[in-house]
Amino acid sequence: MLTDENIQPDLDLNPDRRDVTSTARLFNFRRPVYMALDVWEDCVDLQARDGAFYDELAVLQRLRHVLFMAASALHGRVEDLEYDFRVYRISNTCEVGQKQPEPVNLRLCSHKDEHNRPVITISFPDL
Repeated sequence: MLTDENIQPDLDLNPDRRDVTSTARLFNFRRPVYMALDVWEDCVDLQARDGAFYDELAVLQRLRHVLFMAASALHGRVEDLEYDFRVYRISNTCEVGQKQPEPVNLRLCSHKDEHNRPVITISFPDL
């Protein structure tokens, strides 16, 4: 039987989400954490003007920022729940010269996956 302490991440390749569990463990998440692909592309992934990607360290820093804010929203809560939180990020689609971070609302959802295992998903809130 899997518990929060020894749960194994879902290794199925799901094109709609990214497994960020290994980095999330740094912020005391004790269950697998997935990020919706559109959140990854908007808030974590970095692209230069010419379409080239930035170094992995910059991307990791942005991922840690999102996970820190998610951990703050979850702080001490353990039941099935949903919480909205806000991060500030510089968009990949920003105009030339625009360097001011913009707020983005995200949703943390703690729930059971298709195999009835507890997981956390970070996505954009439903409109």
